[in-house]
Amino acid sequence: MNRLEKHVDKILNQVQSDPAEREEMKEEFLAHLSALKQQHEEDGHSPKNAEKKAIEEFGDAGLVGNGLQETMYPYQRGLLYVIGLASIALGIFMHFLFLNTFNEPSLGWLAIQFAFGTLVTLVAMNISLLGRFYWSVNALVFLTGGWIGISYFAVIQFPEPQTYIFSTYLAILILTCLVFIIRNSYYHTIEETSDRKTRRLKKVSNVVNLLAGVMICGTAIFFIYGFMAMIGLNWLVLIPVGVVVIWLLFYKYQMKWTARKPVAAMIPGLIVIVLFTAITLTPWLLQ
Repeated sequence: MNRLEKHVDKILNQVQSDPAEREEMKEEFLAHLSALKQQHEEDGHSPKNAEKKAIEEFGDAGLVGNGLQETMYPYQRGLLYVIGLASIALGIFMHFLFLNTFNEPSLGWLAIQFAFGTLVTLVAMNISLLGRFYWSVNALVFLTGGWIGISYFAVIQFPEPQTYIFSTYLAILILTCLVFIIRNSYYHTIEETSDRKTRRLKKVSNVVNLLAGVMICGTAIFFIYGFMAMIGLNWLVLIPVGVVVIWLLFYKYQMKWTARKPVAAMIPGLIVIVLFTAITLTPWLLQ
């Protein structure tokens, strides 16, 4: 591998592109660098110096790569860093609050919170290696948001001032997770040839299906906490956990369906939303 190829690889190591897109960009960048090198050779420079000047003119690999990432997937890497580091910070703050309020450590909870936060941060740091697996990253961020949602049931045990502060923190962090997933799903399903109307439909389809998933998995999280609070760790907890896993697997295919037929892909999500709303409102209407 020559210096030009190494330089291009360093650039692409900052971008979350899929293999096909990465190969296309690599060919384009190499062609441009080769043209610059040839131009400097024609000006009388040795092949080695011409190669060096071509790389200098093309730009620093880190700056070009980060700029390319922000152009193609704006704010996605930054959102991952925010989610990851904020999750780690949440674990630290709540751990010390548990110690001060209840005089007992929460090492198990802290370990899980640290694991999610660290994994999300590692994805941000290795965006080209891990960020291109769109569904896997979405699943990780969704599970991170779900665990943060479970943390709410611990937060409500704190005194009022801390409860308000941490509840707001949790809400913002969960919202950030959802924003990332919607954007990441959109970038995966969008095509350069799509017209503006199709792009809007894909955005709406992704939002509808994610909202349906939040309703399904939010209910599952409620039952997980209920089972753990009433009977502790028991095989019954696997039922709502299984629901979350099934929905995540379904969402993987939902993303592919949205890329091809965004309107049809919305129908399952809309059905879930209507049913969930009807079930929720029925007791109130019957009173």
